[in-house]
Amino acid sequence: MSSTYRVLCLSHDPAIVIDRDWHRPEGAEEAVTEGIEGHPHCDLIIGAFSYPLVEIGCPATRHQPAKLPCCHGGTSWVDRDWLRVLAAGYQTTDPLVEAAVKKAYTTCWPWERLLRLRDELDLQLRETP
Repeated sequence: MSSTYRVLCLSHDPAIVIDRDWHRPEGAEEAVTEGIEGHPHCDLIIGAFSYPLVEIGCPATRHQPAKLPCCHGGTSWVDRDWLRVLAAGYQTTDPLVEAAVKKAYTTCWPWERLLRLRDELDLQLRETP
């Protein structure tokens, strides 16, 4: 399956997709490293789109213009469906699921970051009373 890679800016709420395509993930990674015009200090990620979004990459920490708690040397890729499950876990009231989410390695994907991806991930949000 062929994917198109696009950079997304999570400094906006909801996230915006930067209007430029790459056919290989390395192209999008290089763009983040070199800097995206208009987004000098923004929280940038890379999306692999086979329409819809299928995978998300958090760029290498040293190339990330925003200060994040991530600490990986290369792009860390994760499946869209896993992030949807994680988002559901963040919204749960079930104590067992809450405990599992707290134990999961979610440094790259805190609730605030996932929430900004709600449109791209097609998240179902729990209504607050």
